[in-house]
Amino acid sequence: MIKKLIFTLSFISFSAYAQDIAIAKASIENLPDSYSDYLTEFLINNVSGASLLTKGKEPLYVIYPSLSWEGKAYNMCIKVYKANNPYSSSCVTVNYAEDMYSRLKTLQNNEFFKLKDIPEKKVNIRVQLNTNPLYNKVKLLSQKGDNLTRYVDITKGTDGIKVGNGFVNLNVIMLDDETAGKVFKLLIENNKIEKVVVE
Repeated sequence: MIKKLIFTLSFISFSAYAQDIAIAKASIENLPDSYSDYLTEFLINNVSGASLLTKGKEPLYVIYPSLSWEGKAYNMCIKVYKANNPYSSSCVTVNYAEDMYSRLKTLQNNEFFKLKDIPEKKVNIRVQLNTNPLYNKVKLLSQKGDNLTRYVDITKGTDGIKVGNGFVNLNVIMLDDETAGKVFKLLIENNKIEKVVVE
């Protein structure tokens, strides 16, 4: 009986220790600052067993995410420390933020980095623009120049998620940093923008 109890307690403590995963705040380079909070929040909510890294705690695994915009592509890296020692590092390159979730899924590791399955959802967004676009399709970019989407349809008088402001430059809509952050959040949550509703 005592052996059984010791084995059960050992198994429970090992299982709890094995699930001890913390995520540090994402570092961002050449991108709007708001992307850091949105990416960190996304990972905490969607990596199985993860919580925010806080001072005073020593989790078994610590994930350090980083995201940069270089050479017309996002470079997303996940560095992992196990018991305070470098353990693994994986990176992916993504041309459009709308592909970020599917590329992050390729970094999955059952031991410590497993993303929850999020079904793809099509959404429309509402953007207040400085002028009417001259083209039927536009690409969405932040003011830092990163490609949030491929070309999407422009429409009027349809419902959509209000995200903020932007200005038209030929067939591109440049979004201010706050608006770009909201769009980035939608995209990493596996939403695909079907139409931009012009206000």
